[in-house]
Amino acid sequence: MTLEFSDLDTLKDAAIKKFDDSVAQLAGDEPLDREVAQLQAELEQIYRMVVLLQKNETSMERVAEIWEKMVMICDEFARRLSALPAKQPACRASYDRILDLRNAAEERQRIHSRA
Repeated sequence: MTLEFSDLDTLKDAAIKKFDDSVAQLAGDEPLDREVAQLQAELEQIYRMVVLLQKNETSMERVAEIWEKMVMICDEFARRLSALPAKQPACRASYDRILDLRNAAEERQRIHSRA
């Protein structure tokens, strides 16, 4: 089985749908710790897949595109959580980790864009 660039969107969409569905089943003020941690874990898994996907690329431009895609995925995950840390401080660590992954992906994208 080979991972394709388009599979990243499929993974992203599935993770976000799972998160949204889980949140929809909770009472309004119930903590989201588990759901947020799961979303973070899904993003970390996608990040690891991106590392593997870009590893076999021979074109630096293509590697930059892959990392740019990862930045966009991180942005979407972060948007989902952006309001939570103010309401639920326990979510701050996961939100920060998502931003850390985004910054790392952006740095890799920048490095490969210059090459």
